[in-house]
Amino acid sequence: MMPAFTTRLDGRTLTLLAGDEPCLALPLDQGGRHRLVVADSATAQQVVAALEHRAGVEVLTDSGGLLGALTVAENFALALRYDADPDDPRDWESELETALLLCGLPAERVAMLGREQPMNLERTERWTVGFVRCLLRPPELLVIDRLFAGLARRQADALIAVESVYHLRHPFRTVLFVDLDGHELPELPDCRTITEFAENP
Repeated sequence: MMPAFTTRLDGRTLTLLAGDEPCLALPLDQGGRHRLVVADSATAQQVVAALEHRAGVEVLTDSGGLLGALTVAENFALALRYDADPDDPRDWESELETALLLCGLPAERVAMLGREQPMNLERTERWTVGFVRCLLRPPELLVIDRLFAGLARRQADALIAVESVYHLRHPFRTVLFVDLDGHELPELPDCRTITEFAENP
Protein backbone atom coordinates (compact mmCIF):
# COMPACT_ATOMS: atom_id res chain seq x y z
CA MET A 1 0.00 0.00 0.00
CA MET A 2 1.24 3.47 -0.91
CA PRO A 3 2.28 5.49 2.17
CA ALA A 4 0.66 8.90 2.66
CA PHE A 5 2.38 11.85 1.01
CA THR A 6 3.14 15.00 2.99
CA THR A 7 5.36 18.03 2.49
CA ARG A 8 7.97 19.77 4.62
CA LEU A 9 9.54 23.18 4.11
CA ASP A 10 13.21 23.41 5.09
CA GLY A 11 14.33 26.97 4.50
CA ARG A 12 13.73 27.50 0.78
CA THR A 13 13.50 23.78 -0.09
CA LEU A 14 10.14 22.01 -0.32
CA THR A 15 10.45 18.30 0.39
CA LEU A 16 7.84 15.70 -0.55
CA LEU A 17 7.73 12.74 1.80
CA ALA A 18 6.22 9.29 1.26
CA GLY A 19 5.46 8.26 4.82
CA ASP A 20 8.59 9.31 6.71
CA GLU A 21 10.89 9.00 3.70
CA PRO A 22 11.94 12.09 1.71
CA CYS A 23 11.45 11.32 -1.99
CA LEU A 24 11.71 14.70 -3.74
CA ALA A 25 13.39 17.98 -2.79
CA LEU A 26 12.59 21.13 -4.74
CA PRO A 27 14.47 24.42 -4.29
CA LEU A 28 11.88 27.20 -4.47
CA ASP A 29 14.08 30.08 -5.57
CA GLN A 30 16.37 28.55 -8.19
CA GLY A 31 13.87 28.18 -11.02
CA GLY A 32 13.98 25.49 -13.65
CA ARG A 33 11.95 22.43 -14.60
CA HIS A 34 11.71 19.26 -12.57
CA ARG A 35 9.85 16.07 -13.43
CA LEU A 36 8.21 13.50 -11.17
CA VAL A 37 7.08 10.29 -12.88
CA VAL A 38 4.54 8.16 -11.01
CA ALA A 39 3.12 4.73 -11.72
CA ASP A 40 -0.60 5.51 -11.83
CA SER A 41 -3.29 8.18 -11.58
CA ALA A 42 -4.07 7.40 -7.93
CA THR A 43 -0.48 8.13 -6.92
CA ALA A 44 -0.44 11.28 -9.03
CA GLN A 45 -3.60 12.51 -7.28
CA GLN A 46 -2.11 11.86 -3.83
CA VAL A 47 1.14 13.65 -4.70
CA VAL A 48 -0.67 16.65 -6.17
CA ALA A 49 -3.06 16.83 -3.20
CA ALA A 50 -0.12 16.91 -0.78
CA LEU A 51 1.62 19.66 -2.76
CA GLU A 52 -1.38 21.89 -3.36
CA HIS A 53 -2.10 22.23 0.35
CA ARG A 54 1.21 24.04 0.81
CA ALA A 55 1.06 27.86 0.65
CA GLY A 56 2.71 29.28 -2.45
CA VAL A 57 1.94 26.22 -4.61
CA GLU A 58 -0.35 26.43 -7.64
CA VAL A 59 -1.55 23.31 -9.47
CA LEU A 60 -2.33 23.58 -13.16
CA THR A 61 -4.38 20.65 -14.45
CA ASP A 62 -4.56 19.48 -18.05
CA SER A 63 -7.86 21.39 -18.40
CA GLY A 64 -6.26 24.69 -17.38
CA GLY A 65 -8.21 24.90 -14.13
CA LEU A 66 -10.84 27.21 -15.64
CA LEU A 67 -14.37 27.45 -14.24
CA GLY A 68 -16.73 26.15 -16.91
CA ALA A 69 -19.69 28.29 -15.85
CA LEU A 70 -17.74 31.51 -16.52
CA THR A 71 -16.40 32.95 -19.76
CA VAL A 72 -12.66 33.19 -20.26
CA ALA A 73 -12.82 36.92 -19.47
CA GLU A 74 -14.74 36.24 -16.25
CA ASN A 75 -12.21 33.58 -15.26
CA PHE A 76 -9.41 36.09 -15.64
CA ALA A 77 -11.30 38.85 -13.85
CA LEU A 78 -11.89 36.52 -10.91
CA ALA A 79 -8.27 35.34 -10.80
CA LEU A 80 -6.72 38.80 -11.12
CA ARG A 81 -9.04 40.39 -8.56
CA TYR A 82 -8.26 37.72 -5.98
CA ASP A 83 -5.82 39.17 -3.43
CA ALA A 84 -5.40 42.19 -5.73
CA ASP A 85 -3.27 45.03 -4.42
CA PRO A 86 -5.25 48.27 -4.84
CA ASP A 87 -1.97 50.17 -5.12
CA ASP A 88 -0.71 47.98 -7.98
CA PRO A 89 -0.50 50.33 -10.98
CA ARG A 90 -0.31 47.60 -13.63
CA ASP A 91 -2.75 47.58 -16.53
CA TRP A 92 -3.91 43.97 -16.17
CA GLU A 93 -5.87 44.02 -19.42
CA SER A 94 -2.80 45.02 -21.38
CA GLU A 95 -0.61 42.52 -19.51
CA LEU A 96 -3.13 39.78 -20.19
CA GLU A 97 -3.19 40.50 -23.91
CA THR A 98 0.61 40.57 -24.04
CA ALA A 99 0.85 37.27 -22.15
CA LEU A 100 -1.63 35.54 -24.47
CA LEU A 101 0.35 36.74 -27.48
CA LEU A 102 3.63 35.58 -25.89
CA CYS A 103 2.07 32.13 -25.53
CA GLY A 104 1.54 31.93 -29.27
CA LEU A 105 -2.14 32.78 -29.64
CA PRO A 106 -2.78 34.91 -32.75
CA ALA A 107 -3.99 38.48 -32.17
CA GLU A 108 -7.33 37.80 -33.86
CA ARG A 109 -7.91 34.81 -31.57
CA VAL A 110 -6.97 36.82 -28.48
CA ALA A 111 -9.54 39.46 -29.45
CA MET A 112 -12.33 36.82 -29.50
CA LEU A 113 -11.22 34.64 -26.61
CA GLY A 114 -12.77 36.57 -23.72
CA ARG A 115 -16.35 35.74 -24.75
CA GLU A 116 -15.68 32.00 -25.09
CA GLN A 117 -16.78 29.36 -22.60
CA PRO A 118 -13.80 27.21 -21.50
CA MET A 119 -15.65 23.99 -22.42
CA ASN A 120 -15.77 25.18 -26.06
CA LEU A 121 -12.00 25.58 -26.32
CA GLU A 122 -9.71 22.86 -27.59
CA ARG A 123 -7.86 21.16 -24.75
CA THR A 124 -4.47 22.65 -25.61
CA GLU A 125 -5.93 26.16 -25.92
CA ARG A 126 -7.81 25.77 -22.63
CA TRP A 127 -4.57 24.74 -20.92
CA THR A 128 -2.73 27.70 -22.45
CA VAL A 129 -5.35 30.12 -21.13
CA GLY A 130 -5.07 28.59 -17.65
CA PHE A 131 -1.29 28.75 -17.88
CA VAL A 132 -1.42 32.49 -18.65
CA ARG A 133 -3.02 33.09 -15.25
CA CYS A 134 0.07 31.56 -13.63
CA LEU A 135 2.28 33.62 -15.92
CA LEU A 136 0.65 36.81 -14.64
CA ARG A 137 0.61 35.73 -11.00
CA PRO A 138 3.51 33.29 -10.61
CA PRO A 139 3.43 30.98 -7.57
CA GLU A 140 6.56 29.91 -5.72
CA LEU A 141 6.03 26.42 -7.14
CA LEU A 142 3.95 25.69 -10.22
CA VAL A 143 2.85 22.04 -10.40
CA ILE A 144 1.79 20.93 -13.88
CA ASP A 145 -0.44 17.91 -13.35
CA ARG A 146 -0.38 15.14 -15.99
CA LEU A 147 -0.35 17.50 -18.95
CA PHE A 148 0.80 15.02 -21.58
CA ALA A 149 -1.63 12.13 -21.06
CA GLY A 150 -3.51 11.56 -24.31
CA LEU A 151 -1.70 14.23 -26.32
CA ALA A 152 0.03 13.63 -29.63
CA ARG A 153 3.76 14.39 -29.63
CA ARG A 154 3.22 17.52 -31.74
CA GLN A 155 0.67 18.86 -29.23
CA ALA A 156 2.93 18.02 -26.28
CA ASP A 157 5.91 19.76 -27.86
CA ALA A 158 3.78 22.84 -28.59
CA LEU A 159 2.72 23.10 -24.93
CA ILE A 160 6.31 22.66 -23.74
CA ALA A 161 7.21 25.60 -25.98
CA VAL A 162 4.37 27.63 -24.40
CA GLU A 163 5.58 26.71 -20.91
CA SER A 164 9.09 27.93 -21.74
CA VAL A 165 7.73 31.51 -21.62
CA TYR A 166 7.31 31.03 -17.86
CA HIS A 167 11.05 30.45 -17.36
CA LEU A 168 11.94 33.49 -19.44
CA ARG A 169 9.65 35.78 -17.43
CA HIS A 170 10.20 34.17 -14.03
CA PRO A 171 13.69 32.61 -14.02
CA PHE A 172 13.69 32.00 -10.25
CA ARG A 173 10.29 30.29 -10.07
CA THR A 174 10.29 26.50 -9.95
CA VAL A 175 8.07 24.22 -12.07
CA LEU A 176 7.33 20.57 -11.32
CA PHE A 177 5.79 18.32 -13.98
CA VAL A 178 3.91 15.37 -12.48
CA ASP A 179 3.66 12.74 -15.22
CA LEU A 180 2.35 9.21 -15.56
CA ASP A 181 4.88 6.51 -16.28
CA GLY A 182 5.13 5.60 -19.94
CA HIS A 183 7.56 5.32 -22.80
CA GLU A 184 6.06 8.18 -24.77
CA LEU A 185 6.66 11.07 -22.39
CA PRO A 186 8.12 14.01 -24.31
CA GLU A 187 11.54 15.26 -23.34
CA LEU A 188 11.59 18.36 -21.13
CA PRO A 189 14.44 20.61 -22.29
CA ASP A 190 16.75 21.78 -19.49
CA CYS A 191 15.01 19.54 -16.96
CA ARG A 192 17.09 19.74 -13.78
CA THR A 193 15.88 16.58 -12.03
CA ILE A 194 13.84 13.51 -12.97
CA THR A 195 12.45 11.44 -10.10
CA GLU A 196 10.63 8.18 -10.69
CA PHE A 197 8.35 6.51 -8.18
CA ALA A 198 7.87 2.77 -8.27
CA GLU A 199 4.50 1.49 -7.06
CA ASN A 200 5.90 1.25 -3.55
CA PRO A 201 8.49 3.98 -3.04
